[in-house]
Parts: sequence; C-alpha cells; structure tokens
Amino acid sequence: MKHRFIAILLLLMGASASMELFAEEPVTTRKERNMILKANEAFNKKDYQKAIELYNMALEINPVSERAQYNLAVAMVKLADEIGGAGGNPSNPDPTTPTAADSVSMGLKLNANKIFSELYSKGSDKLTRENSVYNSGNLLFSQNQYAQSIEQYKKALRLNPDNENARHNLRVAQLKLQQQQNQDQDQNQDENEQNQDKDQNKDQNEQDQQKEQNQDNQQQQQPQQPQPQQPQQPKSNYENILNAAQQNEAKTRERLEKNQTPVSPRYHSKPW
Repeated sequence: MKHRFIAILLLLMGASASMELFAEEPVTTRKERNMILKANEAFNKKDYQKAIELYNMALEINPVSERAQYNLAVAMVKLADEIGGAGGNPSNPDPTTPTAADSVSMGLKLNANKIFSELYSKGSDKLTRENSVYNSGNLLFSQNQYAQSIEQYKKALRLNPDNENARHNLRVAQLKLQQQQNQDQDQNQDENEQNQDKDQNKDQNEQDQQKEQNQDNQQQQQPQQPQPQQPQQPKSNYENILNAAQQNEAKTRERLEKNQTPVSPRYHSKPW
C-alpha cells in the first residue's frame, strides 16, 4: 500500500511539472506572437525603424524565432531602400565617395543578407528558407552582383521549382550578367584601340619630327633661295586623337544599342 501511494504521488508530481511546462510555453509564444503582430503593424505603416525595434524585442523573447528573424531582415531592407535607394543614394553618382546615408543603407543590407543566408542554411521551415534565399538574390542583384544572385535564385528553385518569381529573376540576372560582360569586353576593346591609336600617332609624330629635322639640315647645307609656297601641313596630333576618340565613341554607342535591356526583377519582401 505504501509503495502504491508513492507511485501515485510521483505520477501527480510529474503531471504537475508537465502542466507548469505547458503553462509557460504558451505564454512565451503568445508574447512573441503579439510582439511580431505589433511589429507587422508598424511595418505596414512604413515605420520600418519601429518595426525593427519590435522584431528585436520579439527575438529577446525567443532568440530562435525564424519568423521574427525573417521579418527583421525584410524590415532592414525596406529601411535601407528608404534611406539610400536600391543599394545607394541616386543623388550621389560617385560610388567611390559614399554619403552617410549610403553607408547606413549598405550596412543594413549586409546585415539583412547575413540573416537571410543563415535562415537558408540553418532554418527548419522550408518556405522561410526559400523566401530567404530568394530575397538574398534580390539584394545581390540590386548591388549588380549578378553572378552571385543567379546562384541564389537557383537555390530557391531547387527548394521550389514552381517559384515563378525566382525563375523570372534568374532570367533577368542572366541577361544582365551577359550585358555586363559585353560592356566589359567592349570597354577593353575600346581601350586597346585607343592605345593603338596613341602608338600610331606617336610613331607618326616621331616620323614627322625626323622628316622636319632632315629638311632643316638640307636647307642649312644649300644656298639661300626664295622660299616656295609651303604645302598644307598634315593634321596635328591633337586632331588625330580627337578623330580617333570620336570614331571609338560611335563604335561603342552602336554596340550598346544592340545590347538587349532586360526587364526589371520581381521583388517580394513582406513580413509574415
């Protein structure tokens, strides 16, 4: 009888412990869920800074929440676009001298891409992994890193072959990469042609100078005679370079006009 009482007591203790665990878990989940809902409201009002703060508060409640992490990265991208456009500030055409807004924007996107990459590699939810690697491709595309964005879109398609947005963006990125490579090739060709023109002009100038020197020597050796009318001098070196540059510019313009300009990529970055 005594043993039976002890067994019943242990069962009751176990049941009590289980009830406490189940009582704590819904509270934590509810707090996290409510915080994410508040953050989503701020996001929908385009108050991305407030949304980021609330998503971080949700992560304090549950640091492994994939939903809060994903939404946080999305809000970072939106705030970065709001601050400095798609990867930078359009009012600052020189990428070598970024403004403070450019630096903040690029920092936010770097952090967002890091979160997307970690969710793709370590996440347990397939849809979150797919959306994360897809948005990572969009970030790389916005920074003109077309080869890297192509790899991300391919990963998204491996997770979901029916993702038409990823398929569309993959084609756009491939076209942009081809266009980029063509432009680089044309630029290298133009530089080679300009260098050849400079070498030719240099040789021609040296020949002209040698010819003039020879003529001066001959004139000094001959008795003075009335000078006949001089023939028209050849074009100066400056005119030769200018004509060559104009011809190269025309060739470059013609090649660029032949390149196909792809349509824009499709973005989808909304919280859930």
